[in-house]
Amino acid sequence: MDEIIKREKQLDWICRILISLDLYLTVSGYISFFQTKYQLTSPLIPRSASYDISEIYMKAALFTGIGLLAGLWFYFFQKRIVAIILLCLAAFSYEIVLLLFRK
Repeated sequence: MDEIIKREKQLDWICRILISLDLYLTVSGYISFFQTKYQLTSPLIPRSASYDISEIYMKAALFTGIGLLAGLWFYFFQKRIVAIILLCLAAFSYEIVLLLFRK
């Protein structure tokens, strides 16, 4: 019985760490979007170019946020293994989207 409780606590901590990581990635993506958008305000740089540069961060944060939301739902319904899988996929999706949409 003690081993089951230890395993549940370990899964719970893994979920908490992954939730924190996904939340950090989502927030940093949005911050990068707005920071890039406002840093590149210049008469020499067209608005469409600054949007094209910063758009990738918004897409990455959006995909990570969707995965985070799905992982949170499973975490709240005590489906820890599924939550861990979804939260890991959400963290990897941030990097994958950055690689795919980079021009």
